Amino acid sequence: MADEAQIRSSLQIEVGKLEYQSKPTAFKADVSVAGGPTPGTILCTTDGTDVSLSELTIPGLCRIQNLDNANFVEVGIWDGVSYYPMMELLTGETFVFRLARDLGEEFGTGTGTTGAAINTLRIKADTASCEVLVEAFEK
Repeated sequence: MADEAQIRSSLQIEVGKLEYQSKPTAFKADVSVAGGPTPGTILCTTDGTDVSLSELTIPGLCRIQNLDNANFVEVGIWDGVSYYPMMELLTGETFVFRLARDLGEEFGTGTGTTGAAINTLRIKADTASCEVLVEAFEK
């Protein structure tokens, strides 16, 4: 059995005169360690809920799905002081992406990291708490 993941993703848009379809629609990614999926279904609040990736040594592929049928959620980074939103998931939406291997590191004003693990993946619900499925895997 190969140490890989098969990822399928495509985008097709038809609006007015715009007709777009992305290519390619699939690729293979190396997976070196069998870790995950973690943490599973979590309850995300409007203040934001940190996603624990403590079961992983080096985070890799991740799938997030908004299980709520009424509210959207934002996914971003929390540095202990500020929240930086980077994506939204509307009701029922799911996306696959690769987590940065330096996700937990604190970045200083110079080059590289300072070594403190404070930055976390955080999910914030829009107007009411939402269940969100997070399936993160080892790199």
